[in-house]
Amino acid sequence: MAIALARGVAQTLGALSARLAWLERLICRALIVVFTALLAVNVTLRYGFSSPLYFAEEMAVYILIWMAFLAISVSLHENTQIRLTILVDMLDSRSRILTLAAMDLLVAVMLAVILVHAIGWITSPAVDYELAITLGISKVPFFAIIPIFCATGLFHTLARLAVRAGGED
Repeated sequence: MAIALARGVAQTLGALSARLAWLERLICRALIVVFTALLAVNVTLRYGFSSPLYFAEEMAVYILIWMAFLAISVSLHENTQIRLTILVDMLDSRSRILTLAAMDLLVAVMLAVILVHAIGWITSPAVDYELAITLGISKVPFFAIIPIFCATGLFHTLARLAVRAGGED
């Protein structure tokens, strides 16, 4: 009974992780469209009308940062990070599974620690005073990707741990 419940929880977490990764990919696609359109409009205005969008480069940088963090989170879901696995590959099956679980647990702990500190940082009064120079707004919406990434990456990592514990990976 307990094993069946654990497998059910693992399947649910795995499915939720897949849906979250789908949403992250969708947001990345939308950001790519916005990024491309923003730069195309800026180039047209700059060279066609000598009147560029003064905020385009800064906004493009923030879009790229968001896309990078979302893509890293998706890579955590897909377990496609670059690794040196020569030693892990030489282990027997059980030792390999335990080592991979320990690595995932270490990643989860690091993401949890960074998440706690990122939330403390982004909610601090000092961040409210940081302005996006050409946009004239607070940088909080742009900085928000850090705790969002930590939360989604942590969820993907914990879901993978649960799926592995359920014997499905």
